[in-house]
Amino acid sequence: MKKISEFLRNEKGTVVVVLAIAMSVLAGFTALVTDVGFKYFNEAKLVNALDSAVLAGVQELPADPQLALEQAVNYADLNGILGGESSFQVDVSNRSVSGTANRQLGLFFARVLGFETTQVSASSKARIAPISSTGGIVPFGVIKEAYTFGQEVTLKEGAGDQSYSGWFGALRLGGTGALVYRDNIKYGYPEIISIGDVLEIESGNMSGPTRAGIEYRLDECHHVPQCSINSYVHGCSRILIVPMVNIEDINEGGHPASVRVVGFAAFLVNEYIGNGQESNVVGYFINYVASGTTSENGSDFGLYGSQLCE
Repeated sequence: MKKISEFLRNEKGTVVVVLAIAMSVLAGFTALVTDVGFKYFNEAKLVNALDSAVLAGVQELPADPQLALEQAVNYADLNGILGGESSFQVDVSNRSVSGTANRQLGLFFARVLGFETTQVSASSKARIAPISSTGGIVPFGVIKEAYTFGQEVTLKEGAGDQSYSGWFGALRLGGTGALVYRDNIKYGYPEIISIGDVLEIESGNMSGPTRAGIEYRLDECHHVPQCSINSYVHGCSRILIVPMVNIEDINEGGHPASVRVVGFAAFLVNEYIGNGQESNVVGYFINYVASGTTSENGSDFGLYGSQLCE
């Protein structure tokens, strides 16, 4: 009986030791599941916030790198990155915004194992590149030329000022007729147009539908202060995305029949000038970031697309 009692006492001691070890292991697993999950949750939030910040900042490039940095900081703050947790840089070519963020986290169950805090970090970079294909263009073709910021450019000529006999600068997109042409001005042609595409020209002056389309665009801008080349709201109806073109085919009468797209540009339209045969559409060349497929090797006419690159 004595030996049995001693055995049981020894077994009780063993159970206590095993239980202590089991509790330590359980605490370790709890720390692993809870605190590691907490860390990755915060890291994912940090990455998403930083991605949003650099994408917001790059919209202001290449024209205003300082504003690009300010926008990145603002969006970081709006998405929960605290002051002092992040830093942003614009590259020397004014084509990208990069950012890093670091955050110190207090742990919960891992404190049992002696771990008080952990560090989470993230980095992100967004860049702009010339757009090689996009939707929403207006049915005007502007002959390829190197324009400077703010330069006044005639997008669609009146009958009295033709640079090319028989062509006033209008394009035929998605069908014929005045209503199709007018709606393409008002809303932008919905299909994708790419560099290399050949587009038919619209041979008529189309004065009435041109006026209706441009006046619609002008009336849709309700921004205060009014948009200008130095300060405009992204997506403003007065910003026209226009294909830059070269003459492709000449018809039997010696007039242009089609053009080939060589790039894309953005213009801010202020007014519709003149009436009838003397009507012109004039816009001011701007640098602009829009939606579209980009190409680092594409022709650069100041219209860019943005994307994350790191």
